[in-house]
Amino acid sequence: MNPIERGKITLDAWRARRTTRAEIAERQRRRLVEMLSFSRRRSRFYKRHYADVPEGTTDLTQYPPVTKPMLMEHFDDVVTDTAITKAEVDAFVADETQIGERFLGKYPVWTTSGTTGEPGVFVQDETAWTISDVLGDRWIVPAMANRSSLSRLFTQNIHVALVAVSGGHFAGAAGLELMRRESVLGERRLRLFSPTSPIDDLTAELNQYQPAILEGYSTVLVELARAQRDGRLDISPALVLPTAEPISESQKRLLRDTFDCVVRELYGATEFVPIAVECDHGNLHANTDWVVVEPVDEDYQPVELGTPSDTVLITSLSNRVQPLVRYNLGDSITMYEERCQCGSAFPIIEVGGRQGDVLQFETDEGEEVPIFPLALATVVEDVPGVRRVQIIRTAPTTLQVRFDVDPDATEEAVWNQIKGDLQSFLGNHGITSVTIEAAAEPPRRERRSGKFRHVWAE
Repeated sequence: MNPIERGKITLDAWRARRTTRAEIAERQRRRLVEMLSFSRRRSRFYKRHYADVPEGTTDLTQYPPVTKPMLMEHFDDVVTDTAITKAEVDAFVADETQIGERFLGKYPVWTTSGTTGEPGVFVQDETAWTISDVLGDRWIVPAMANRSSLSRLFTQNIHVALVAVSGGHFAGAAGLELMRRESVLGERRLRLFSPTSPIDDLTAELNQYQPAILEGYSTVLVELARAQRDGRLDISPALVLPTAEPISESQKRLLRDTFDCVVRELYGATEFVPIAVECDHGNLHANTDWVVVEPVDEDYQPVELGTPSDTVLITSLSNRVQPLVRYNLGDSITMYEERCQCGSAFPIIEVGGRQGDVLQFETDEGEEVPIFPLALATVVEDVPGVRRVQIIRTAPTTLQVRFDVDPDATEEAVWNQIKGDLQSFLGNHGITSVTIEAAAEPPRRERRSGKFRHVWAE
């Protein structure tokens, strides 16, 4: 994308921030018409999938939803660039040396196992890549326009710290590496920190780095706030961005009070990064000028405003290389009619789902340490042959693991590595007295939501 086109997208996004509901709806309608027409013309999959839908209609309830497994099964027909094939993309993401590179020298590619446990590969075009930054900036930058925030930003050399799982083409880690490679100052000002590190190691690394902006998994940031209060962490960020996991109002207040800085929750997904961003009044506003958000019940029927959904369907209005039309994201959200006191016309949403518990264990020395859900799940997901996993603490010192294996994998060998890797991971945190058991049953979805929780305590 040339600078002029990028500038147009950026300017329009900023103008929309203070516009009316009618003008936001018009932007959405215009982009939806274009996306539906494009998808039906250029994607073989959508042409078939929507063969019975009248041409030109924008009534999304007439369009059958799609799921991640469906899009992965028909990947080659879904994408609109015939140079892209699932086999070549799979080979690309299997090569960790390619993290931060563009597929075919053109497309960012993100991977995810997702909260439904199904692996996914999502190719981004330049418009999608552009708005992943712009839509967040339009909410966050104005909040930083004060003397205290600006002073901290420049005192800390605009260091950005992202706490996210590495070792794969995940949106957070791979996106950061792509920015590092393509930005003149990115190598010095962008750094990835692993949530799998022992908390003392993580605090020591952050103390040395001194981030101006701290972004990452909500559970990890809350624990870092506790470390700051205890005196183990000593940083002074201008901005803290909890994401990837639900966070409560009391936890956000803890972050604000502890770090004395701007805190903004981000809600998004690998499939569409900036779904919603928190405003000055603590409400999440959905970026509906660039994404259609449909809270629905288990039968994909719309739920009333103010009612928690069973799942949510999203339609990306930016990504044309791998269109997402009424894509089942799997999260439970509540959308409200009420206007926010901040003055924005963008709708307010609350997010549930994707829940994971922080598990507290006692070390051999008697110290209680937190183990974060995504870090623990990643240990098992990284074992070759594992398809899906759930980890449940069934007793204070017992972890039970539910897992599925690939058809060509040997279950006994996979289990032996799962058990060994978990023991090693916990041992690195000083925890050696935990019993790790294989569950008799495979991973299963929650009955009501149809989702997988990855980690929790009974």
